[in-house]
Amino acid sequence: MNVIVISRPGALVTALLSQFAVRGRASINVSFDELAGFGDELLRGALVIDTDALSFLQRNVAFAHAEHERLLGLRQVFLSRCRTLGVPYLLLSDGRVFGEFDNTGTAFFEADKPEAKCIAGAQFAAVENALVASEVSGLVLRTGPLIAVQEGNFLRDCLLTMRGGETLRLNDAQVSYPTPVADLARVVSGLVDQISCGAACGGVYHYCSSGGASAYEFAEVVCAFASQFVAPMAGLEVDEEGESWCPEVPELSCERILQDFGIKRLPWRAYLPRMIKTVCEETSK
Repeated sequence: MNVIVISRPGALVTALLSQFAVRGRASINVSFDELAGFGDELLRGALVIDTDALSFLQRNVAFAHAEHERLLGLRQVFLSRCRTLGVPYLLLSDGRVFGEFDNTGTAFFEADKPEAKCIAGAQFAAVENALVASEVSGLVLRTGPLIAVQEGNFLRDCLLTMRGGETLRLNDAQVSYPTPVADLARVVSGLVDQISCGAACGGVYHYCSSGGASAYEFAEVVCAFASQFVAPMAGLEVDEEGESWCPEVPELSCERILQDFGIKRLPWRAYLPRMIKTVCEETSK
């Protein structure tokens, strides 16, 4: 089964295409604007992965209203084609459909009712609703804040700030579950493998890497790993008003994906050494 990844350029689509290449699975990346030129013969026998909203909203506050409505319209037209042709559709979203941080240690389950408290969360919910309304064979996968080596990501920003000699003032109260894009790509690839072999493409699932951490705790781990590659870093300070996770995604229960697909959570810490080494080498050139 070939894969069509709908996404704008970014760390996530790069990780997905790399993962599929390693697995020997043919895949292409297109935008919603390019889909109108796709003939039915290219869709038959394929599986669609829609990461466009997630790729944008992980790095931006929200789509402009007009752009959100335009993309939603294009998505609805394409979903209709997928339903007609029997094309399975995997949509990536995130936990902001449930609102903001909840530091009580209570995780949101897949069956919980979305109650978005921010524009991005409402836009994710609208995209999810469009998938459900289309009656296509569709699966929603929600995640948390993504970490990557690309510019503009929290991991890279932390490293560059510390290497620049500035003290990082970070929030130590709001806990989230950062997820490396490579780990999310591993999970998506696992879903594609099983759907290709006959598993049902339906329902809502959650996946975040294991190990909750505040922004301060995360930066401590980053600093410890980075000291292997560069000179001593600048200091860290706890500040209630300091920088926190961006985006702010509440905790998600991730048991269902293990029960139904056998996909286990991996710790985000396991991915950090290679990611940090990449950033340090790139910025030392």
